[in-house]
Amino acid sequence: MSLRRALMRSLLRPLLACVFVTVLPAAQTPAPLPATDGVGRLLAKLQNALASDSPAAFLAIVSPLADRPRAEGFAAGAFLPGATHAVVVERDRRALAGTRPGEGFLLMIDVFVEAAKTARVATWRLEVQRAGNGRSSQDAWEIAGQETLASVDGLHRLALNRDKQFHARNLRIRAEDIELRLADGAVYQAETADGVTALLLVGSGEIDFHPAPATERGQIRIFAGAEKLVTGFRAAFVRLNPIEFDDRLSPDALVPERVDPGTLRTADGIFQEELGKSYGIDLSHVSQHTWSLVPPIGDFLAEVRTRRFGTLTFTRSRSEPEDITVFNRVQHRNIAVYASQDKLARRGRFYDEDDFSEYDILDYQIAAAFDPERNWMEGRARLVLKVRALAFSTFTLRLAETLNVESVTSDLMGRVLHLRVRNQNSLIVNLPATVTKDTVLDFTIRYSGTMKPQTMEREAIRPDPDQTQGDAIVLPPEPSYIYSNRSYWYPQSPVTDYATAVLQITVPAAYECIGSGEVSGSPALEPGPTRIADRKRYRFTATQPLRYLAVLISRLVPVAAQTVALDGATERTVKHDPIDRQSNGSGGPASGASGAGAQPSQTQGVFYRSIDFRIFSHPRLADRGREIATRAPDIIRFYGSLVGDIPYPGISLALVENDLPGGHSPAYLAAINQPSPFAPMVWRNDPATFQNYPEFYVAHEIAHQWWGQAVGWKNYHEQWLSEGFAQYFAALYAQQLRGDDVFGGVLSRLRRFAMNASDQGPVYLGYRLGHLKGDSRVFRSLVYNKGASVLHMLRRLVGDEAFFRALRRFYLTWRFRKAGTDDLRQAFEAETGRSLDRFFERWIYGSSLPRVRFSYRTLAAAGPGAAPVSPEVVLRFDQTGEIFDVPVTVTLIYADGRSEHIVVAVTDALMEQRVPLKGTLRRVEVNRDEGALADIKN
Repeated sequence: MSLRRALMRSLLRPLLACVFVTVLPAAQTPAPLPATDGVGRLLAKLQNALASDSPAAFLAIVSPLADRPRAEGFAAGAFLPGATHAVVVERDRRALAGTRPGEGFLLMIDVFVEAAKTARVATWRLEVQRAGNGRSSQDAWEIAGQETLASVDGLHRLALNRDKQFHARNLRIRAEDIELRLADGAVYQAETADGVTALLLVGSGEIDFHPAPATERGQIRIFAGAEKLVTGFRAAFVRLNPIEFDDRLSPDALVPERVDPGTLRTADGIFQEELGKSYGIDLSHVSQHTWSLVPPIGDFLAEVRTRRFGTLTFTRSRSEPEDITVFNRVQHRNIAVYASQDKLARRGRFYDEDDFSEYDILDYQIAAAFDPERNWMEGRARLVLKVRALAFSTFTLRLAETLNVESVTSDLMGRVLHLRVRNQNSLIVNLPATVTKDTVLDFTIRYSGTMKPQTMEREAIRPDPDQTQGDAIVLPPEPSYIYSNRSYWYPQSPVTDYATAVLQITVPAAYECIGSGEVSGSPALEPGPTRIADRKRYRFTATQPLRYLAVLISRLVPVAAQTVALDGATERTVKHDPIDRQSNGSGGPASGASGAGAQPSQTQGVFYRSIDFRIFSHPRLADRGREIATRAPDIIRFYGSLVGDIPYPGISLALVENDLPGGHSPAYLAAINQPSPFAPMVWRNDPATFQNYPEFYVAHEIAHQWWGQAVGWKNYHEQWLSEGFAQYFAALYAQQLRGDDVFGGVLSRLRRFAMNASDQGPVYLGYRLGHLKGDSRVFRSLVYNKGASVLHMLRRLVGDEAFFRALRRFYLTWRFRKAGTDDLRQAFEAETGRSLDRFFERWIYGSSLPRVRFSYRTLAAAGPGAAPVSPEVVLRFDQTGEIFDVPVTVTLIYADGRSEHIVVAVTDALMEQRVPLKGTLRRVEVNRDEGALADIKN
C-alpha cells in the first residue's frame, strides 16, 4: 500500500466519523531550525533552493565526493515546477556512521513545497558532513547522500471560485442510492487543474436517500419513520473526482449568474467549515493553509445540512468492504452502512475483514507500565508480522490517539518513518523500501501518554429507566482499570488478528494485575527511574493464539487456584484431534456430543484437556469469590465435554465491584461485575438478566473462551457467533445445573425479548442494533437472546446428535480463526446432509417472524367390523407470509394426567403430522416450552 492510499483510507474510514484530520509526522510538532547551527544553515539553503525551484542551487550544496548522477536524479524528481514557497523542518538527527563525532549526521527532515495552489509534502533522509570531512575551518556543511522515505503529491489548496456563481435549475446530483435536488438556489465550485472537485449548494433543496438493501431500509424507517429518507436541506457540500463531474450532474442545470456578495459570504463560510472534515490534511507545522486530496475515481461525499436531522454525511469509499455510509453528525450515529452493487458483484455477499489486511501479526512482545490513577502509561511493543500483500511499503496500525509515539524501529530497516492521524487511533508506518509477499518483519514501537481504561459498555446491562432502589445506602465500587480491545493501548492491526504474545506489565505496588496469558511466578519488584514509584512487574505468556490483548488492574486479592481437568483426562495437552469419534449415545449435552465426522483445523496451538484456574476478587467480594470458585470448574468441565477441548491452558477470573452486572472476557481471563446489594439502580427488565439463575454471568463469560476467543468472527455482522453461542452455552449449563424448569425459564426470557425486538433489524446487523436509539438492550435482545434461541431451534430441527456433532465440526474447523454464519451453515449441512440455507436466511439475515396458525383434530378408532386402527390426533400448522423452518413443540395432555411432547418441524406453508394417541386426549397445547420464535395462533 502506498502512503497516499494509506492516508486516503484513514481519511475516509467509515464513517471515521468523518472528523477533522491532521497528519502529524511525529509525536509533536518539530521545532524550528536553530539559526546558529551549521546544519540548520545548510537546511535553510536547501529550503531556498526548493522555494525557487532551483535544482542547481541544491546541487551546489551537495558534496563533491557524493554520487553526482544519483544527486541529479534525486533533484529531478524532488523539485516541484513553479514552486513559490517551501518549508524544511528537521525531525531527527543522529551520528553518521563512519564519521568522527560532530563531523557527520543522519537527518530526517520534512519537506513541504508549494506551487500556486498545489503542494507536495515529503520526508527525506539526508547524510550531511562538515565540508571537507572536517578539514575545513569553516562551519560549512554539505549533503553527502539523500533519499525520499515518503511523499504525498496532489495536495490542493481548495477555495470557492469567487468569480463564478451558478443558478440551479432543477439541479440533480447523483450517486448510488442518493440524489440531491436543488430546484432553486446558488451553486459555487472549487476547482483543480483537472476540473471541479467540490461544489457548495445554497438554497431550498432536498436529499433523497433510498438504500437498496431491505435491511438498510428498515434502519431508515427507525431513524426517519419511512423506508426512504427524503428531507429538505439548506446547504450541501459535495466532493467528487473531477473526471466524474459530468456523470454526477447535468451541467445544463447550472446557469451562470451574477455573483451575489451576501450569498457568496454564506457559501464561503460553510465551505471553510466543511472542507477540513474529509479528504483534508492539516499541515499546520509547515503551512497555514488547509490542504486536500482529490477523491479517487468512484468515491463521493456529501455533507448535507438538513432542517430536520442536522448534518447528514453520505460517503462512497470504494476501498472499504462496505463502501456506502450515511452518518448523522448530530447524534454521532451510523444510519446506514452497506456494500454497493458493484462491491457485491465483485466480492459476493459475505466478506472477511482479513481479506483487506495486507499483513498478519504473528507475535507481540509488550512491555508496558501503567499508573491507572493518573491515566498514564508508557509502552514498548515489538511486533512480528508477515506480509500478505504482493508489494508492501506502508501499513497502518491502531494505537490510541492520546499516546505519543517516540519511535518506530526495525531490526532489518532501522528507524522508519511514522505518521499519526489526529482525531483517529491510527499510526501509519512507511518503509524505506518495498518488500514482497511472505516477508517476515519486526517493528518496535515506543510510546507513552494518557491512557484511560475502557468501560464495559454493551457488556454491562442497562438499568431500568427511572427506577432506583430509593434511599438505599450507596457504597462506591472499588475502581477497576481494564485495558482491552477498545482502548488501543498497544499497537495492533486495524482488524483483530490471532497472534501469540508475551506481556510484561508494571503497576503500582498497591495493585494486582491479571492479563492475557499464563502468569509466570510472582510479580517482581522493578527498580530504576520511572514515572511510577514502588511498582511491581508481572509477566504473562500466551502460547495459544489470541485475538487481542488485555490487562485488568485493580486492588484484588487471590481467592482460589486449582487445575481443572476434563473427565477422564490424564494428560495436560493433546497434539492431535481430541474428539472421541465413536458415538456415545444421544449426543446431548449431558452425555457429551460425538465428534464423528469433524476434522480439526490446521492451525496453531495444541488441544488442552486441563486448565489452570485462578480466581481473584475485590476484598469485599471474597465470600462470593469462594462460592464461584466451587462452581466455575464445573462450568469449564461441562463446556469442555461439549466441545472436546479447552482452548487455553489457563484462565483468571476477577470479581469486581460495579453498579451494574456484566462482564468482559478476553482470552485467558474474565472480569465479572458484582453489583452491591445496595446498588442504586434496578435492571430486572434487561434482556441479559435471569433472576432464577445467579450463575448466568459467570457461565456466559467463561463460554467466551470458546466462542468469541478460540473461534472469532469475520466482521461485526458475525458477532452473534460469539454472544449468541455464549448465551446458549450458559443456558445449557442452567439445564445441567438446575434442571429443565430453570432451562425453560431461560428459554422463555430469551424468546420474549427476541420477539419484542425483532422489528429493529436482523441479528446480522451486529452492533448497529439499537445503535440509532442508543439502546443497547436491543443489541442484547437480538445478538445475545435471539442468537441463542436460533441455536436452540436449530438443535431441535436437526436433533441432538447431529447438532452437537456439527457444533464440534464447526469449532475444530475454525479454532483460532475467524468464522462467519455461512461457515456455520456449511458445518451443519455437512453433518446433517440437508440444506439449511432458508433456516439461516430467515433467522439471521431477516427480521420478520413466522406467522403460524395451529389446529388439531382427532381420528377415532374404527367401528365394529373394520380393521382395528389406533386413535390418532392430526396436528396441523398453516404458515402465512414468508415460509420459515421452525420446530414447534406440541404437548398432548391425557385424561390420566400424563403428557407427551411432540416436536413438529414446520417447514412448509401447510404441515400435518399424525400422532398415535396413548390414551384419552384431554387437551393439546402448542409451544408451551416457548422454544419457537413464532406468533402461533390456535
